[in-house]
Amino acid sequence: MQNFGSSRTAILAELPNGNAELGQAFALIINDMVMQSGITNPKAEDFDVMSKKWRELAAKPDKSEDDLAKLDTSFKENINELAQSYLLFIAREVGNNTGKLTYDDYEKYMFKYRFGHYDIENKPEYINKVKLMLKNAFIKLASHGEVSGGDDLIDKSDMSAFVYAISTKAQRDENNKFSGFAIDGIITPLNYSVDEANLFEPDDNLFSLKLRIAYKVLNGTL
Repeated sequence: MQNFGSSRTAILAELPNGNAELGQAFALIINDMVMQSGITNPKAEDFDVMSKKWRELAAKPDKSEDDLAKLDTSFKENINELAQSYLLFIAREVGNNTGKLTYDDYEKYMFKYRFGHYDIENKPEYINKVKLMLKNAFIKLASHGEVSGGDDLIDKSDMSAFVYAISTKAQRDENNKFSGFAIDGIITPLNYSVDEANLFEPDDNLFSLKLRIAYKVLNGTL
């Protein structure tokens, strides 16, 4: 049982599938994948979003329509559970009682858990640079990759789109041209470091597209 004091009922109603301990484990895993923005930690390991049972069904030859439906449903359920758990953990750490993060919540968390191990206390120029990166990321996340239309809050749908997006990888054709995204549920340190670097950039880019597609897939509009 998570300890949110008198606000427990409200936040768990917002994030009913969340588990803060799972969220913390996920936070540690993805934070370990990068040494700094865009640079992969060579000692980090891949993370599989899905279970062994799901993998076994996915590897089954001649899958039925029912099998395919189960794979799709299970994938989305796992994504939503992981996203709500991650959001619940962040909310707990920053004292958010709604389960919907403001920019101040997001910045507070990221400075503590993503950038806290860097020596930035006496480097105001670096702090300002990081704040710009975080603002770029927050805008992308809160608007699930859209150019406009965000509500300035990261909610469970936005976080699910993020987890879904980092669980995909870009595909290229025989001419090395972008041909879409492959969904395998495995987050690799290399792919995550690229995704994070794009998340921190100000412009609309490939990760913005991944967020848009992920949000539409999870909400049945694609």
